[in-house]
Amino acid sequence: MKEGFKITKATDISTPLKSYRDNYNNKGKYLGWDCLNEHYSMQLGSVTDWTGYPMSGKTQVLMEVLLNTSLYHGWRHLVYFPDVGSNIEIIADLMHKKTGKSFNPEDYNTITDAEINSNIDWLTHHFLILTKENVKAKLSPIEYYDIAVELKKNEGIHTCSVDSWKDFAHPYSEYGGYAQYLEFVLPYRNLIAEEHNLHIHTIIHPKLTDKDKNGHRKPPVPYDLKGGSEWFNSGKNMITVHREDNQNNFVKIIFNKIKPRSVGSIGEIELCFDLSRFVYYKAENVNAAELVKTYASKEGENKTESLRIEPNLNNQANIGFDDKKPKTKFPF
Repeated sequence: MKEGFKITKATDISTPLKSYRDNYNNKGKYLGWDCLNEHYSMQLGSVTDWTGYPMSGKTQVLMEVLLNTSLYHGWRHLVYFPDVGSNIEIIADLMHKKTGKSFNPEDYNTITDAEINSNIDWLTHHFLILTKENVKAKLSPIEYYDIAVELKKNEGIHTCSVDSWKDFAHPYSEYGGYAQYLEFVLPYRNLIAEEHNLHIHTIIHPKLTDKDKNGHRKPPVPYDLKGGSEWFNSGKNMITVHREDNQNNFVKIIFNKIKPRSVGSIGEIELCFDLSRFVYYKAENVNAAELVKTYASKEGENKTESLRIEPNLNNQANIGFDDKKPKTKFPF
């Protein structure tokens, strides 16, 4: 038998087969909204690829659903987010989401020293932030997955995430080019997730798509990634986060590929970003004068707020429907 291959025996799979049967229709973890749960939930042993243009909000969506798995299910995460910034900036964004308190001293809801102190241990326990000590240090995807496996054994992490794929060191020449490299590294990533019961998240930037008749770029799809066919062939869950207009806070989340079917289904939803609280909500008009905002909450709970819509106040959406306009700028 060729090294690295084997023939499956009954004793290898009798127990896993029964587990597969018992969990065949089980969804992944609930992430905060019923509308999201219809299309996507987060299962261990799987992968999710996120794409969208710069300033689309994809990082903030990922950070929020990771935070929600920690709040609702106790999950722990390894994150490597050079695109977000320093470890201070990453923790500050997460703490803003968790507390609803801003780090901008000019905002009306500025976080206090006591609030920082009471949340920092929880966040650094649930989020293991990987950063460079040496600016010249390099990290390949395989090296990153090896770190995740080690932390799975020693720390009990559930996910590992990178923002973004371009920040890895990619030895393309060792594999004969970019396409051949993806043919190896993406299936390897999938295998690591399955064998070690991890969920691996990857943010990848797309190529620019054509503009429509209104001058807006079409939402990118997996084939708009460099090496798109390899991403789509190896991908399990592939999600686009798209902002058509950078002047408002509405994001469209498009579920291009969802696998297995128990996780959810293809389709799309729309969420809004609350700039003051740094979190997303689902907006629904009850009538012409009333809007209901649904924030993320545990499954079965209902975290909604009703707001009276004032006539001719065009910037309500852009300020998160708050009484006071925050000075913090959009993080995307």
